[in-house]
Amino acid sequence: MIGKVNHIGIMVKDLDQAIESYTRGLGAVLERRMESSDLKLRIGILMKGSLEIELLEFKDPDLPIPRILRADKPGISHLCYEVNRLDETIKELEAKGFKLLEGFPRQGAHGRIAFVAPPHEPLERIELFEVG
Repeated sequence: MIGKVNHIGIMVKDLDQAIESYTRGLGAVLERRMESSDLKLRIGILMKGSLEIELLEFKDPDLPIPRILRADKPGISHLCYEVNRLDETIKELEAKGFKLLEGFPRQGAHGRIAFVAPPHEPLERIELFEVG
């Protein structure tokens, strides 16, 4: 079902400034930049040791997916967990009270993803990433 943490997602207001801070200040290494035109999203993928950090800058936080992901709230956004069978995992979590967020599953920066909110805190975001 749920595997290891794949990455941590952080919402930023200015991707270029955030990359500069993480690389120069914290010694993280920029692996790649990506863009998603449909979400008006710029992404910076960095590594700090074995930790992957995904910096996310939404140009329009009022679009449906960015609004659901709380793109207007800078800071730590989510932890992403690896799963083998995304659809099965979603069903199991929903049976345990987790809520699949609108617009998911869908293709993400790393592959097929979904976001869920746990029953104890509807504003918390957990990303599930299908591996294998």
